[in-house]
Amino acid sequence: MSQMRNKAGGVSPASGEELSSEQVSKDTQIGLFMALGAYGSWGIFPLYFSMLAHVPALEVVAHRITWSLVLMTAWFLLRRRWREVWPVLKQPRVFGVLIATGLLVSGNWLTYVWAVTHGQATEASLGYFIVPMVNVATGYLLLSERLSRLQIVAICLAVLSILLQMVLLGTVPVVSLLLALTFGAYGYLRKIVPVGANLGLLVELIAITPIAVGYVLYLQASGVGHFMLSDKSTVLLLVFTGLLTSMPLIWFSGAAKRLNMTTIGIMQYLNPSMQFLIAVFVLKESITMSKLATFALIWLSVAVYSYDALAKRRQNRSKPKSA
Repeated sequence: MSQMRNKAGGVSPASGEELSSEQVSKDTQIGLFMALGAYGSWGIFPLYFSMLAHVPALEVVAHRITWSLVLMTAWFLLRRRWREVWPVLKQPRVFGVLIATGLLVSGNWLTYVWAVTHGQATEASLGYFIVPMVNVATGYLLLSERLSRLQIVAICLAVLSILLQMVLLGTVPVVSLLLALTFGAYGYLRKIVPVGANLGLLVELIAITPIAVGYVLYLQASGVGHFMLSDKSTVLLLVFTGLLTSMPLIWFSGAAKRLNMTTIGIMQYLNPSMQFLIAVFVLKESITMSKLATFALIWLSVAVYSYDALAKRRQNRSKPKSA
């Protein structure tokens, strides 16, 4: 290994090693900013979609799909990656899975927009707090992944919170469960399909956009659509749903390449935490002591899950590296 002597007579690392270390640090910083951008953008969704409360949720989602495709197409063309699309479309099994994931994410978006525009943003945030537990359970049931004791405890606490809401409030948290289960199923299918995050999103949008565009055109022809038949602010808000959808996903994809999964796993709670705070303190949704009790159990579940993830990371770091 090459070395260089400094002025004091000591040995400094080779310049290549210094650059390598600096590059890793820079990549990590970029990854953190990308993750903050992604989760922060998702966290402010209640504010954005509450401004579209006068537009039916299905119409909002149709525009969200349409304008997301426009933006993702421009992104791939600018990066000269369009040639990657056709090989995916030519594989019936892969394309079929991406059609299914496209429908799942559309259902997730529809549930979320409906929840925010109907005063249930707190329920939506609960759903995204549950998602990691659903992912862990899915890995155990479908991918034969082993569960640690603390992961089992975290899952049990999440289930207990749902049961507690059913007992104390007399209702099933339908919105929370729909969001958690659709996103969990989406994550599982995307995990088993050999397509990158951004490319997969583009193909999903290609598959489902004809339905979305058809619905938007039907509304416009019927004279009840809000695009170009409404005020300018509504039109702009509908158009920018594409940017608000695509950019955080692009940032998240970049962050996932630069950060370890433990960091990503902990940072993901920034999203539902921001959503909960916005719902309660900005949108002024009421939260009873009974509902707060269910959230307390979820937060405890999150704490156990996060502690387990950090403990595993420390354990892996302490293992001696093979020569």
